[in-house]
Amino acid sequence: MMPDYTVSVYLEGEWDFFKSWSNLCIYCDREYDDYELVNITDTTYQERVDLGFIDE
Repeated sequence: MMPDYTVSVYLEGEWDFFKSWSNLCIYCDREYDDYELVNITDTTYQERVDLGFIDE
């Protein structure tokens, strides 16, 4: 979550932007049968690679 309460997320290989956490949750509930939101704030580059968010 950003300082202005917007949310930047990585969905299906691309970064996207939502005006609020609740908007993100509504979108995910509507578009996906099953999903997991993973907080990557304060993760290292290597941790993001290990999580599969970055391809090396």
